[in-house]
Amino acid sequence: MRAILVTSTAAYSGKSGLSLALISTLAARGLNVGYFKPYGAMPITVDGVLTDQDALYINKTLQRPAPTEAVCPIVRTQALVEAVLAHAEGDLSTAVSESYHTCSEGRDVMVIEGPSDPFQASALGLAAPDLAVMLGAQMLLLDRPRANDLPDSVICESRRLGELLRGVIFNWVHESQAEFVTGRLAPYLESRNIPVFGVIPHDTALSSVTVHEIVDALNGAVLSAEDQLDEAVETFMVGAMGQDKALRFFRRKARKAVITGGDRADVQLAALETNTRCIILTGNMPPSSLVLSRAEELGVPILLVDTDTLTAVEKMEHLMGHTRLHDATKADRIREMFERSVDIGALAKAFEIEL
Repeated sequence: MRAILVTSTAAYSGKSGLSLALISTLAARGLNVGYFKPYGAMPITVDGVLTDQDALYINKTLQRPAPTEAVCPIVRTQALVEAVLAHAEGDLSTAVSESYHTCSEGRDVMVIEGPSDPFQASALGLAAPDLAVMLGAQMLLLDRPRANDLPDSVICESRRLGELLRGVIFNWVHESQAEFVTGRLAPYLESRNIPVFGVIPHDTALSSVTVHEIVDALNGAVLSAEDQLDEAVETFMVGAMGQDKALRFFRRKARKAVITGGDRADVQLAALETNTRCIILTGNMPPSSLVLSRAEELGVPILLVDTDTLTAVEKMEHLMGHTRLHDATKADRIREMFERSVDIGALAKAFEIEL
């Protein structure tokens, strides 16, 4: 059995989506592929079992899912944090090893999703390099490159991981960066004996969220167009200027959410005249009847939240900072982009997988 541990240079690099695409791609070639996430940070309880949200979803996509209690044995909760700080966490390594044995039994390949960033779970002895050694896995590094910058994070991780690292995939690469990444970064890393298996382009649809998800994340009240909560939001903007400037500003982006104060009727009306999927009013200040009437007429939900604008922006950045997998259409799109952008043969050869 071969094991691929998917790790990344930073959080929100797309590890869950890439793991799902890798599993489905290898499974389509006749391999029995399993999935394991040793450490999760998105807790959810299902039938009395604590697990990770993304791990739960990916596990369910397998032809032969692992037991829910095994697929993500360690989940970060406040109780776990307190136990670790009190040196009362118990033998986590044994729990991980036993769960991995359950998930990997009878598999040809195991895809292991590592912690969110290079440092997460270090206090538990479950950072990515620890897990690779513990589980006998080789590592696939995921990176979101910055425009016209050196690949410092990749070089740093390659030094830290050494022979455990088999290669790199660049993910969520904007069209404006593509030529630089493929023509400059990839050849440079290859010259440093760091194989680059592919460059996956950015797709705004994959990082979109529904208005309903925004309502849940911000604990908002829906004041208009309640039948439009399934609309996809691809970006967000903050409105804090005059009406004339706001109209020009909001026309720059489509399929957006607009965050503004509840007392800014001028900004709200300007947003409604552009391609806006919802308006988030901060400070628990309801809009005027004119704004509500216009929003209802146009089918644009108005969301009222009791946080300030800065907090709402932080929550939106977190919400839209990573691809939300729990959608079959998105899962299919991720796999399509993966197969088109990644050299599957080179990747398989590097991990000694026979296709």
